[in-house]
Amino acid sequence: MKRSTTSTAIVAATALAAFVTSFTTTFAQGGGQAPPAAGTPPKPLVPVAASSVANNPDTYVGEYVTMTGAVEANLSKTAFSIDQDKTKATGKEVLVLAPSLQKPTDQNGYVTVIGQLIKFDEKEVAAKLKDYQIDLSAADIAKFKGKPVVLATAVINTAGIDIAKKPIPPMTADDLALQKIMTKLPAAQGAVRKTLDSKDAAGAREQATLLKESFTQIEAFFKAKNNAEAMKWAGEGKSHADAILVNLGLNNIEAAKTSITPLGGTCASCHGKYRERMEDGTFRLKTAG
Repeated sequence: MKRSTTSTAIVAATALAAFVTSFTTTFAQGGGQAPPAAGTPPKPLVPVAASSVANNPDTYVGEYVTMTGAVEANLSKTAFSIDQDKTKATGKEVLVLAPSLQKPTDQNGYVTVIGQLIKFDEKEVAAKLKDYQIDLSAADIAKFKGKPVVLATAVINTAGIDIAKKPIPPMTADDLALQKIMTKLPAAQGAVRKTLDSKDAAGAREQATLLKESFTQIEAFFKAKNNAEAMKWAGEGKSHADAILVNLGLNNIEAAKTSITPLGGTCASCHGKYRERMEDGTFRLKTAG
């Protein structure tokens, strides 16, 4: 059975369509790979065939590629190889390392792999993929030494399913408790700004009171977790909300407005370090580091 160009094109098109949103999210969160230098945008994705990479690897080293081909062999739980010909081994397969692979690829099945291409070297892989342990056999490590390898952030099959996509973890009791408090903040923060702009002192007072109560609850939550830094930020948020209330009591709406921006800043600081956004829009507590 000969390789179908049409089938390969469909796989590539399906993969790219399925991946447009998830690649941005995955890359932004690291995708298991070291992020680019500060201020350096991700390189554009380069569409390639496995045969092109195997024949001219130097052309693509360092690039972020979408590589389409047929699975030659599953080498470990997180590694497999791709060849261009699904009917026979050509000796020109390309190694793929996918740290978050959720299940084995289908033998001879077409896939599109998305990630950075480098030449295989254990030290460079370790530098690129943090907290990942290569699980290849010694023979395969020797076989692929110096050859092209794609550090995959996505492995998309013919059904358009990314089998390297990590499942969203269930919310813990702490996640649920914090979410119950946090969901009040964005609306109240937007509302207090709107009411101050419209000089609705009564409405601003109501929203600022809600903000103060929410920050008080968040401060208590993180106190129970012995997280002094998050407690500090929550305390600062509470102080800014209280300052709005004090200035409203003095009928000084303009002064009250000056607390809105720093209040938002405390939210952003804490969220950036101790909250992780999932692809479904929910959040999980995370350990800073």
